[in-house]
Amino acid sequence: MPHIDRFLNHRPSIQVHRPLGLGYSLVRETWAITADPKSVPPRVEVIASRRSASDAADLGRTSAKAFERHGFHKASGAWWAAEEGLFHRFAVRPRHRPRAVLALGLGVAGLAALGLAKATRRPGASKSP
Repeated sequence: MPHIDRFLNHRPSIQVHRPLGLGYSLVRETWAITADPKSVPPRVEVIASRRSASDAADLGRTSAKAFERHGFHKASGAWWAAEEGLFHRFAVRPRHRPRAVLALGLGVAGLAALGLAKATRRPGASKSP
């Protein structure tokens, strides 16, 4: 059987600038056991989202333990499992919010508020004496 370490990249799953609170997801990445993970992208399935990092990690451990062959890869911080020709990696990932979309949304909201403020002013209304 091919060695499974090639499926477990050696970088931490949780980035240095991680969100606080319920900003994590648990994903299952699946490859055929004969695949080269450097050239074949995994099939990705979100198992849970809007979890704390601890809750997502606990769920990853429980998910991996459902398989006969499973373990934890300390270097990548991911649980793994193997079955009938498939390899699964259960990884905790921070939820990504596209900053460009957020900035665009805030800009549009600001312009709408400005337009609304101008529209609600009555023409000819003067300052009170």
